[in-house]
Amino acid sequence: MVTISIAPAAFVAIASTLPKGYTAVGRPDDQGGYQVTLDPRVRDRLNARRRPGESYSDVILRLAKGRRETLGTFMKLPALD
Repeated sequence: MVTISIAPAAFVAIASTLPKGYTAVGRPDDQGGYQVTLDPRVRDRLNARRRPGESYSDVILRLAKGRRETLGTFMKLPALD
């Protein structure tokens, strides 16, 4: 698992895609955002989608803009065995 920091708006975007009964857990960071723990493969997917100068939050918000189901699918991974 890896930990990244994201802006509050990106955290809300992720949380809004979760199925009922699931909650997003973020730990406040020292810059007003949240630290979230991800599977390294999700971080790799974010890196693959990053444009020059973009933060993880920028990528998440770009994916979420009008496409909630895409962000939800993007963040999910099959269970690890």
